[in-house]
Amino acid sequence: MQLLSSEQLGGLSDIITAEQLGDLCWPLIACSVLACAIIIERVLSLAYVHISNHQRNWLKLATHLLSQQGTCSKQKNCFSRSRSLSRKAICLLLVHKNQTKPLREEIAAVWLRQQQHKLARGLKALHILALISPLLGLLGTVLGLIEMFDALALSEQAVNPAMLSQGLGTAMYTTAAGLLLTVPALAFAHGLSLWKDRIIHELETTINQANLMIEGVDTLADDAKTLAGFQPQNASKLEPNAA
Repeated sequence: MQLLSSEQLGGLSDIITAEQLGDLCWPLIACSVLACAIIIERVLSLAYVHISNHQRNWLKLATHLLSQQGTCSKQKNCFSRSRSLSRKAICLLLVHKNQTKPLREEIAAVWLRQQQHKLARGLKALHILALISPLLGLLGTVLGLIEMFDALALSEQAVNPAMLSQGLGTAMYTTAAGLLLTVPALAFAHGLSLWKDRIIHELETTINQANLMIEGVDTLADDAKTLAGFQPQNASKLEPNAA
């Protein structure tokens, strides 16, 4: 692979400058800074939530706590030390374990909607920035063409490429800058939305399993335990046939 020289790298860095963007320089820079800030904040936030949810098997820990003779206050103190959303969801259900199952599901649904709004924070703004950026580029194209035609109207000389280069250059550069901002902003907006939906789906699964656990249904049983549970029943069915 052929490496780029320092002169070529310098040429690439000077492709789009502030002067070439014209009057739309600062709006495009502001959009790019806001988009970068939102992307970095959301990536770090969702990564922390994802890692903390998979740090331990919180459902197994809750099952172990329920098997012991502990009060609800002890269970609440145990789960309140972590910021994991899965742990908080299980803690919420354990605090209200004496309520009916429909009421627990309604409480969990309200809590889950609150967490969904928190996880989606900034994503709509990122979509808006991805929508505004190409429009700013289009506006720069129009302004560049207007500047070019104004220069032609004031000139008494014959039209030459030098007279057209400045207006057309501003028009093309602003369009390119808007598209360069739109593509990554839109990609990150959709990617972060999918990541957020996956976290919410995992929380819904955890809440459903925790509800079943409180009702006495073991959803964490492996295949060996499941087969062991069927063996005595099968043996009792075969004994009369053998007699």
